[in-house]
Amino acid sequence: MVDIHSHILPLLDDGSRALEESIVMLQKSIASGVDAIVATPHLYPGRYVASTLDRDQVLSELLDEVHQQQLHIEIFPGRECFFAPEMYDYEKDIGKLTITDNGKYLLIESPLGEIPQYVDQMIFDLQIRGVTPVIAHAERYHDVIENPNLAHKYIQMGCLIQINVGSLLGESGSDIQRTAKILLEHRMGHIVASDIHTHMSTPLGKGFETLTEIVGEEEGLRLVEERPRSVIKNLPVQCPDPLEYRPKKSFRNLWGLLQ
Repeated sequence: MVDIHSHILPLLDDGSRALEESIVMLQKSIASGVDAIVATPHLYPGRYVASTLDRDQVLSELLDEVHQQQLHIEIFPGRECFFAPEMYDYEKDIGKLTITDNGKYLLIESPLGEIPQYVDQMIFDLQIRGVTPVIAHAERYHDVIENPNLAHKYIQMGCLIQINVGSLLGESGSDIQRTAKILLEHRMGHIVASDIHTHMSTPLGKGFETLTEIVGEEEGLRLVEERPRSVIKNLPVQCPDPLEYRPKKSFRNLWGLLQ
């Protein structure tokens, strides 16, 4: 399995607090079936603003320890970028923010509440530069919870949709769990990742059984293996056409309409 979203680099954001914790996180990931992982520390203007140089130095130290302990896992550089125009103030070279450095895919996040209007323009700007946005944990955004078909809009704009494995397991609440399931059932989720932050976080492979209960084993492997591996190889990602979500009518909804 390939995990494209993790916070395993120590002391750069709200993820790992020490090199030792990073190693435990990697060991748990390996035990769950992960053989490649992308380190995606936050780039969050005004909050988490470690430079590319800082990231690369910490990553090098972690790789040295991984080699010393003979852990069988590949680690790739990346960032989780808070999608705001200010992010360019901290890194002029957009390639250095992409997965694998100078790659094709950029992991982005937006405010969990209302998605700002400037997001559409920024997506367009990235695509002009040859970069495909990967929307992190799409199931957690209030606007998507209220209207899952919003994910359909971003797919049509050329984005990939990433879903957290913890959301599928109910770790972020029932509304987010329901939304994650809706997105997967309607082909509006392309990649499942861990978003692992601590040694207590759920590694990617721990949710595979739950994932296959929703989409079947074949599609489950595409979500955690085939598509994310294409991402780290900077290859095109093959995705099915999304389906429109149509909420089931309930007595409560009908009563509201009658009133």
